[in-house]
Amino acid sequence: MTAPALHQLRAALERALADPAIATSRSREERLRKAAAVLERAAADVPPQALGGLEELFADAVLGHPGRPDTVLGRIAAGLYRTRAGQVGRQLTPASQRDIMDGIADLNRAAGRPAFGWQARGMRPWSKHTKEPLDFTGHIVLRRALSTPVEPRREPYRLRLLAALEVLWATAVPREGLVAADVTDLSAQESRIRLTVNLPGRTAATRQDFALPRSARTALRLWLPVRREVVARHLDAGPDHPANQALFVTLRHTVAEPASGAARMVPPGIRITGNGLETDYSKWARGLNGDHAGQKGWPVPTDLYTISRGGAVRREAQGRSQGRGPSRHGGSAGAGPRPVAVEDVLPEQ
Repeated sequence: MTAPALHQLRAALERALADPAIATSRSREERLRKAAAVLERAAADVPPQALGGLEELFADAVLGHPGRPDTVLGRIAAGLYRTRAGQVGRQLTPASQRDIMDGIADLNRAAGRPAFGWQARGMRPWSKHTKEPLDFTGHIVLRRALSTPVEPRREPYRLRLLAALEVLWATAVPREGLVAADVTDLSAQESRIRLTVNLPGRTAATRQDFALPRSARTALRLWLPVRREVVARHLDAGPDHPANQALFVTLRHTVAEPASGAARMVPPGIRITGNGLETDYSKWARGLNGDHAGQKGWPVPTDLYTISRGGAVRREAQGRSQGRGPSRHGGSAGAGPRPVAVEDVLPEQ
């Protein structure tokens, strides 16, 4: 007798293959069939109570993650369900793991279930040919460098980047989710923030709530007065107007080129774009890499995605060490002298 979970799995496969938004190509169809076949083989090692339906089979404690060897995805990653003779038990490559997980995500979507937690950007196995995430040491040295005061003209840019760094590391959201945030998304005392997260397989973005460690809260408290002053000085409606609530804003005049072709000057204080924040960070990172050449932890990556990805890796590692899902917090701070201007930025909870 076939278990209910397998009946529902086959039904989800049929729906996925019939859905033009999911089965967009022959390779996608093959990926769906491969994922379903692997899950059917894996069902032999799943407790009977976990086969009562897809809800039970796809539960985090059962399906799990490749980094947890006692779960379905962990055993799949270990190569226990390979079909070729002589390859059983041979670890799957990160690309193969991602391919199967993407197929499972599509089956899950066809079944009408919520997206998995590991569908968040950066939570699936990291392919070696892609950019390496910022590691914990890199985060600490970059934080210390951005915590060092500079000349007054550059101070607002430094504080904006420091706040962006700490929020990205703590939440692991992409830069688009960061620049979409408003000050109203922060809770009292800046202890939590609500951000937009785009999960693969969803037709619309979702909003998630993240706890912020002490370093992120302190960095935000240093940035928020600067942000408010810029908005108050350059935007007539002021910082309390509902249209002027962007958390990360521009700090200098820019030139806008609308479709009409009539270029115009745009004042500081408006929401910064993802590209604008990326460009600013890259410029600072290259300069810091030159200033700290040869020192431990340097050079640091020059793009924001590696920071977000590094935060995701850190949260996942902390979650495994504490026997639960990925942590909402970034890493703990390392030793070293504290910059005099931001005494509370280095320690974390």
